[in-house]
Amino acid sequence: MEVDSGASVASLEADCAELRGMLEKASRPTVQRELQRVLDNLHAELSKVKWAFLAAADATVVAAAAPAAAAAPAAAPKPAVVKSAGPWTEITTFGLEMGGYNSPIVVLDIRLKGVEALPAENVTCDFTQESLDLKVVGLDGKNHRFFKTNLDKDIVPASSGVKVKKNHVIVTLQKVKGEYGYDHWSDLCAKGRRKPSGAKKSDNPSGGIMDMMQDLYEDGDESMKKIIGEAMYKAKKGEKYEPKDDGEFQMPKTLEED
Repeated sequence: MEVDSGASVASLEADCAELRGMLEKASRPTVQRELQRVLDNLHAELSKVKWAFLAAADATVVAAAAPAAAAAPAAAPKPAVVKSAGPWTEITTFGLEMGGYNSPIVVLDIRLKGVEALPAENVTCDFTQESLDLKVVGLDGKNHRFFKTNLDKDIVPASSGVKVKKNHVIVTLQKVKGEYGYDHWSDLCAKGRRKPSGAKKSDNPSGGIMDMMQDLYEDGDESMKKIIGEAMYKAKKGEKYEPKDDGEFQMPKTLEED
């Protein structure tokens, strides 16, 4: 998909906003599911377009700066001075793009004015499966740090990375791809206990479904927790769960047959 300007991004963002408005007004479960599916696809497309647009902008800046760089006399290189320890100024504000359905990455956008003027070695980010540690050294006489543990889902450290742009630091977290696609993230960090991605599943189909329902219960809102909680309770007792409203919630056949 070719991107000549920010018009495609603006158009997709407008489409997403309109779909969210329609989703809020929809009352039929089938309509809500279909609208959510389309919205997830648009989110995934928007993420791709944004990255394509940023890449094109980078290429334009590099091409424009090349003649000036060639004409300027070579300056003697200065040794970089990078501190390995603080004191640190905590970074507390950031943009977060978790992507739509089956999106392979989570993107963090941290605004730091003038960060592009720093030597490359002054901006580093260390990744583990469940954490990230971004350090920006020597910006306006301060050392900045963005440290997060207990990420919502596991990441692939070797495929994650950091990129500096004008006034921005972009951190890309590579999601783990499971049996049914990439993990769905509900936030940057988990609110409580979380299960590592790719954890071994039970050989018992009912056990696997109960684990899935447990995850839905932990991540859901109060209404979802009430529905899931009642269904799980009755399933464990061997009773069949009958939802109050047709179509709102159906127990998996595996649990109904047990």
